Amino acid sequence: MTAPAQPLRAPATPALRVVIGTRARRRPRVGSWLLLTVVVLAAFFLLIYSRIALDRSAFVLQEVNRQTAVEEARYWQLRLEGAELQAPERILERAQEMGFVYPESVQIVEVPGMGSAGTGTEERWADLKALLGAQP
Repeated sequence: MTAPAQPLRAPATPALRVVIGTRARRRPRVGSWLLLTVVVLAAFFLLIYSRIALDRSAFVLQEVNRQTAVEEARYWQLRLEGAELQAPERILERAQEMGFVYPESVQIVEVPGMGSAGTGTEERWADLKALLGAQP
């Protein structure tokens, strides 16, 4: 058998009272909003600074590339000038201006102790080195 249902009793409440006329005010959290604003502004300025640094590097790189192109053009101009100065036609012309002429006859000078004319080049160089090394 079951017992008859009894109504539940409300728990005993401590002395609560209703206050009329005053509102419960909640203070806004200024500190967290201020911190968020500072962090967002710092991130924004760091982003701008990084872009400026990248742009500055790009300008420096562009200047280096320009100087490289100028120096490369100067290098090739100097190579051309060197080739023109070494040209046999130019050397012949300058020699004639200075009064150089081809010799009438060719004289062969033989150095004693240098071996015969038919020996190889390496042997003649060895003989020449030995001869020059013997002199004071």
